[in-house]
Amino acid sequence: MNKTHPTIRQAMSPPSRPVKAAFLDVDGTLVREGEDVVPEPARRAVAATLAKGILVVPCTGRSVVGVLPIAEQLRLVRGSFFIASNGAVTGELTGNRRHPFEILHTRVFDPWAAFTVAMAVAPQVSMAVEQVGVGWRVNRPFPEGRLNGLQHVVAEKVLWSEHVTRAVVHAPGIARYAPQIEGTGCTATPNGPDWLDVTKRGLSKATEADALRLRWGIHPDDTAAIGDGHNDIPLLHQVHHAFAMGHADQRVKDAADYVVGAIDQHGVAEALNCLTLSRRESGALPVRTGAGAR
Repeated sequence: MNKTHPTIRQAMSPPSRPVKAAFLDVDGTLVREGEDVVPEPARRAVAATLAKGILVVPCTGRSVVGVLPIAEQLRLVRGSFFIASNGAVTGELTGNRRHPFEILHTRVFDPWAAFTVAMAVAPQVSMAVEQVGVGWRVNRPFPEGRLNGLQHVVAEKVLWSEHVTRAVVHAPGIARYAPQIEGTGCTATPNGPDWLDVTKRGLSKATEADALRLRWGIHPDDTAAIGDGHNDIPLLHQVHHAFAMGHADQRVKDAADYVVGAIDQHGVAEALNCLTLSRRESGALPVRTGAGAR
């Protein structure tokens, strides 16, 4: 049975504790899928959130190369953090134009077994492995706009010649084989029916968001997240204030506490504005229910 979620437009008492960190999905939340322009309402809401002293962390399936233009538009400064590649890469912005980021850590795995299964079920599968901060090694060119950064075509055996942060398999209907690919000892995250992101077993946006929370000494009750995809579900379960975008499917909404507007309705701005309201303004906030209970 689907849960009933309060919206931001319903009444709510203010959060009992101030939010200190907000983890924001990118594609489908901050920007439309396949685009790089953050709408003005979202930029203003992020600026207001930062002004309240709340840490804002882009938390995305994108590679590092795809995160940087988003971070620049959000005016995230030196010392700001980001989580990329579904948790496989965590980095810090440096404020240096020539060297704009520093990688704090990467989570790598051996993609050979996952690729073996993918080739068995889809002989014409397109495969890629991430080169952090640069782009991708691919067995054939991917459609324009689907991978951030440069694409370097290599022999298939090169793809599994070393451990990598993230692999991609792309073929019609490949997502239905996610359980078989995960059976090789990895995490396989669908992004539509024809796409799987493959990372180290047990890895997600949530695992790395929690690592940052512990690094900062922030209590779990002082965290929030906004997202729209299946790769956001563990993160929405983990934080104390979980918002799903209005266009998300029901599984994502069921993982959240509140549902905000869709991307074209600037739902991310709606959620952030909710978190930054003062106590005197708090009558506009939604009431927490059991939905999305941790």
